[in-house]
Amino acid sequence: MANGTATPAPPPSLTLPRKGEGSGWRRASSPLSRRAVLAGAAALFLAGRGAARAAVPSRIVCAGSDVTETVVALAGIEAVKGVDTTSQTPAAVRALPSIGYLRQISVEGVLSLRPDLLISNRDLGPQPAVEQLRGTGLRVELVEGDLDGEGIAAKVRRIGALIGRQAEAEALAQTVSRKMTALAERLKGVATRPTIVFVRSADGGVLLAAGKLDLVNAAFALAGGVNPLDFPGFKPVSREVLAASPPDFIVTGADVIAKAGGAQAFLQAGGLEQAFAGKPDRLAAVDMTTLFSFGPSTADEIERLARRIHPERFAP
Repeated sequence: MANGTATPAPPPSLTLPRKGEGSGWRRASSPLSRRAVLAGAAALFLAGRGAARAAVPSRIVCAGSDVTETVVALAGIEAVKGVDTTSQTPAAVRALPSIGYLRQISVEGVLSLRPDLLISNRDLGPQPAVEQLRGTGLRVELVEGDLDGEGIAAKVRRIGALIGRQAEAEALAQTVSRKMTALAERLKGVATRPTIVFVRSADGGVLLAAGKLDLVNAAFALAGGVNPLDFPGFKPVSREVLAASPPDFIVTGADVIAKAGGAQAFLQAGGLEQAFAGKPDRLAAVDMTTLFSFGPSTADEIERLARRIHPERFAP
C-alpha cells in the first residue's frame, strides 16, 4: 500500500513465485500454516488453469456458411452465439441471432452478442466495420483456402487451431480430403464435360444465371462439368439465349423450382421445355449454399452432382 492506495496483486495466471522468491509469504504479519500455503498454491494452480481455458474462445460469432458449418462441426452449436445471413448449415444455426449479411455486417449486432472471437471467410465487410470491430479489441480472424479438397481441409485445420479443436479439425480435414480424392479418381479421364448452368432464381419467369464466378466454376469442374456462361456475376438469361444453346444440365435450388410453379413451369420460363423433354434428370435441384460454400459438406454435394452428370462413373 502506498499513499493510502492499495496496489492490486498481479494476475496469478501471469505471475507465479519462482524458486526462492517466497518473500510475499515471509512478509505476512503472521506465520502461515503448511495447509494454508498448500491451499494458496492450489488456488494459484487452478486460477492458472482457468486462465488457460479462457484463452479458448467460448463465445464465437461466425460469418460465412463455410466457417459456420466448420465451427459447429468442431465445437458444437452451443459455442456459436451469432451468425450472418449466409450461414444456413446446419439448419439449427438459422435460429441464432443475426449480425446481418456477410458483406454488410452490423457492428452493433456483433458487439451486442459479447463475443470473444469473430471468425469469417475473406468476404467479411465492409472494411470500415471490420476495422471498427478490431478497434474495440475484439479478435477478428479471416480464413480462406483454395477451391478444392485441400483448400477445404486447410480451412478446417485453421479454424480448429483458432478455437482450440485441433484434434477434431484434423479428423474432419482428413475425411474431406479422402472424399475429394476418391471423387477425383472416379472422374479421372472423363471423355466429355457436360455444360451446366446455375440458376439462382426464376422470379417473374426470368432466369437469373451465374456467369464467371470462381465458386461456381470450381464446383462444376470438380464434379466433372463446365460452366458455359462467361459474363461477370449474375445476369438474367433470355429464353432465346437458352433455347438457342441449351446446356446439358441446369442446377438450381428446390425452392427456386417450387417458387416457379414446378419443374415444367421452370423450364418453360427458360425456354427449355423442348430441349429438356424426356430428360427429367437434367434439371438438378441442389443445396445451393452447401455446393458453393466450400465447407466440409461441399464434398458430399459435389459428389451428388457428379453422380447426376456422370452416372457411368458410379455404376455398380
